Amino acid sequence: MPFDLRQLWITEWIVCGFFLYLIVLSRLRPLASGRRRRVLLVGLVCIGLAVMLSQLRLSPSLRIIRDWVPAVYLLQGYWMCGLFFRRPSLRIERRLLGFDTWLFERSGLRRAAARAPRLAASWFEATYLLAYPFVPAGFGVFLALEHRDRADEFWMATLLAGFICYGMLPWIQTRPPRALAADRPLWMPHLVLRRLNATVLQRMSVQVNTCPSGHAATSVAVALTIISAGAPVAGAGSAIVAASIVAATVLARYHYTIDTLLGLAVGITAWGIAFVSL
Repeated sequence: MPFDLRQLWITEWIVCGFFLYLIVLSRLRPLASGRRRRVLLVGLVCIGLAVMLSQLRLSPSLRIIRDWVPAVYLLQGYWMCGLFFRRPSLRIERRLLGFDTWLFERSGLRRAAARAPRLAASWFEATYLLAYPFVPAGFGVFLALEHRDRADEFWMATLLAGFICYGMLPWIQTRPPRALAADRPLWMPHLVLRRLNATVLQRMSVQVNTCPSGHAATSVAVALTIISAGAPVAGAGSAIVAASIVAATVLARYHYTIDTLLGLAVGITAWGIAFVSL
């Protein structure tokens, strides 16, 4: 069968372009040899898989793999970008934290949060955990709404949102506010939830901050995509979850406010490119 570039989804072009960007960047930026090899290997595997799945005559099982494998590309892209972290920029951290301190005091948010019931703090802590399964769950809902023919658009919005945020990590290197001694928590959720989040982050996170916020961007992109599917109940539910995740990134001190605002803008823009401009 002759090679046909027209068979690639737009999503697969995005995957190829993003991992090629990381491979080139790994040659230009200071990076340990082991990390450089890992970026090269994972990048080539992801590019090769995307191209291979686009060219094969797909059986039902391979078609399912092609539908779902972008979730793996998204996660691998996040982990690969984390390999570029060398040291935090203290100047940028001070500015981000200074803006949060000013905003919380000026708006009265810190005082309001201190008086909020623990249930509210626990709700946002719990919804932050939902950011991880929200992408595959959102795609499952999208398929259940009989929009499999638009799978490329779903993943185009989601991967654009995530990759834009992750792709900035080699250039904007900061620690999350929860890791800074100078940052004070707004409130205290249930300790079990906080510890669960800490465990998940320890095992799945790259332990550094993404600016813009990938959690905010991908959650918003997924929610807007489901809303676009025209199912009011599913759309309203996804909007509530996404809004809670976005708020939790700041209120639970996993991101700076500017991270989240930029992530919100990236998510809306990515959705607009996938579902409005095409």
